[in-house]
Amino acid sequence: MTTDDGSHALRIWERFHVRLTAVYALAVATVLGVVAVWQIRTGREAAVTALRSQLVAIAVSVASSVSPDIVRGASPRERDALERRLRDVGVSLPDLRSIYVLRPTGLSGAFAFVADWDRRIAPQPWDTAYDASEVPVLIAALNGPQSEPEPVADAFGVTLSGYAPVRAAGDGPALAIVGVDVDAGRVDELERDAMLASSVAFGSAALLLALAALIAGRMLRGPLERVMDATTALSRGQLRARVDLHGRRDEFGILGDHFDAMAAGLEEREFLRLTFGRFVSPDVARKLLSDKGSLQLGGEEREVTVLFSDLAGYSTVAETLAPTDVVRMLNDYVGVMNTVIAAHDGCVIEFFGDGILAVFGAPADLPGHAEAGVRCARGMRGALRELNDRWRKEGAGWLKAGDLSARIGVHTGRVVAGNMGSELRMKYAVIGDTVNVAARLEQLNKELGTSILASSETWAALSPGLQDELTARGSSLVKGRQSEVTLYAA
Repeated sequence: MTTDDGSHALRIWERFHVRLTAVYALAVATVLGVVAVWQIRTGREAAVTALRSQLVAIAVSVASSVSPDIVRGASPRERDALERRLRDVGVSLPDLRSIYVLRPTGLSGAFAFVADWDRRIAPQPWDTAYDASEVPVLIAALNGPQSEPEPVADAFGVTLSGYAPVRAAGDGPALAIVGVDVDAGRVDELERDAMLASSVAFGSAALLLALAALIAGRMLRGPLERVMDATTALSRGQLRARVDLHGRRDEFGILGDHFDAMAAGLEEREFLRLTFGRFVSPDVARKLLSDKGSLQLGGEEREVTVLFSDLAGYSTVAETLAPTDVVRMLNDYVGVMNTVIAAHDGCVIEFFGDGILAVFGAPADLPGHAEAGVRCARGMRGALRELNDRWRKEGAGWLKAGDLSARIGVHTGRVVAGNMGSELRMKYAVIGDTVNVAARLEQLNKELGTSILASSETWAALSPGLQDELTARGSSLVKGRQSEVTLYAA
């Protein structure tokens, strides 16, 4: 089943399965992003912490090998030996930038080089001054091993450093500090490594997510399109439309089963309505099917306009025709008149031979029911003229004595409309003096030589324009009424 359900006009981001997939993808991507950022930060912090511990360990190891006597005063040969030792350590550890020994001078924040090794520049000479006033962690290392939490900039560049004191024998005072540096670029490398690892994990997860979203989207799209096709077909009156998702054991399967059951019920209901409509007015059929209470005997009082119609000279015409011709003539006539009445929102209450009883304003409310009744009467007269023309072309035998004409009476008033009869057999009817007056007006047409007569009650309810089109025909007594009825010819 393929229908133009309007989904093809939807932009890609307006489709439900796309938006649903996008929402889940965004949620998962957000979580993955947060996890990736957290992993990068924690990974960097862990790497930097490990590097700081390594720098402190190297500084402590080197400090333990430095003789306090060299710090107090050493010969050039002893200083050269110390620098070679620093160089050997530095060369064996490629990540190190420099290793140095500083002694405090006694001034606040002032130190002097005892020995120095630097991978990039020439070592600082003995007793070269170094200002550590901006490096508080270095000064604190006089009390014990320390490391910088983050890279620090000084005259020699941006580095991450670890420090350890050189003490006199035992736990004596600190005589110097051993510093071990790595370039800040090494910290950046650690951060890049953490980012790369997180990016690989994030990319892999995103790829898996995209594949899962694609699969989920396809799984959603199929049943959604079937539901869309079926609902569109149903909205257009194709009551045989079905979703047919019986094989699915999920929410779509349940939805499909419920939809198919609903469509089957609507199809059966429409069949009943059409069947009823062949015997009663469609309005009555709809009321019976939609309101269980409408199956009860009784009725309601309401103001309506009643139309009563009869063929002039029908008895004479029927007498000269075969029964089959009479039935054919009546079916043609009643069919055309019923179409006109339905077009004016009228409800046919009953056909009796050539007679037609129709009501406007029951069972459904109809604003302007009087005007609808008068216009319907005039429409019936015009339709009968056209029907006569067709019959004449077909050579219908019932036109031998001339064209058929109808007499119509229209009256507005209150009636009781509802189900009449018994619990075993009932029919929809309108009861009251209003119906009787409409029937009497139809008969008065014969006396006055008119085809359509409306009462003053109907005339008063018409629009001014339509009132002007009717002609006053005086007043007349009608059977069953003591007062006269004012008449208007249409």
